[in-house]
Amino acid sequence: MILPRGLVILVTLWIFAAWWICIGIRPPIQPTISSYLPGIRLFIASLAIGMCVAWPMLRLSERPTRAPIRQVLIDFVTIAVLLHMVIWPLRLATNWSPQRLGMIDLSLFSWGVIIAGILAKSLGNRSPFERSISMIVIVLIALLGPLAQLVCTRMNWSEPPMWLDGPIMGVLRETLGGGATANSLSWRTSLGITMAAVASWIVVWIMHLTGRRMLKYPSPNPN
Repeated sequence: MILPRGLVILVTLWIFAAWWICIGIRPPIQPTISSYLPGIRLFIASLAIGMCVAWPMLRLSERPTRAPIRQVLIDFVTIAVLLHMVIWPLRLATNWSPQRLGMIDLSLFSWGVIIAGILAKSLGNRSPFERSISMIVIVLIALLGPLAQLVCTRMNWSEPPMWLDGPIMGVLRETLGGGATANSLSWRTSLGITMAAVASWIVVWIMHLTGRRMLKYPSPNPN
């Protein structure tokens, strides 16, 4: 496996920039958990934006690749390793329990897997229009929470379900819980998103294998 060095550099720069903007370099006057928590919540949301919006935008702006699934899997593993190196040490500056941070982790990267599935079916496409449509769909998924809130507010509907939060609003909601143990509804929502992520990649592999079989065994020409 060839490590994408350019992606490693860009992700590292994104992490440092997000930390500098959301948390800062100088410690607060009174360094407490409550003083760090707002910046840390924004920092994790910035990581979600990087994985769910910036990464697909970068890859879809490049030339089509002959091995889109392999490219996406290598990219995703690289991003996941780098982000985990900064997400889990945040427990030192928060009162989050391992269960809550694990649920945040599960939900965030499940959304990332769903978006990676869309990306895997788009990177090999040479049509600029279809690649643009894929990027629009990815942005809509990333902004699913704010859009659902806007629609429900305008239509005077009840609060949208938690699975419509999307990756960005989802981490903002779950990081608001502080040190409290995550409730069963939050866990069911995260597990549901995980099941959707697994299902999306099952569809990707079925479409990939079906396409390869059609190329290997083309249908006979009726003429």
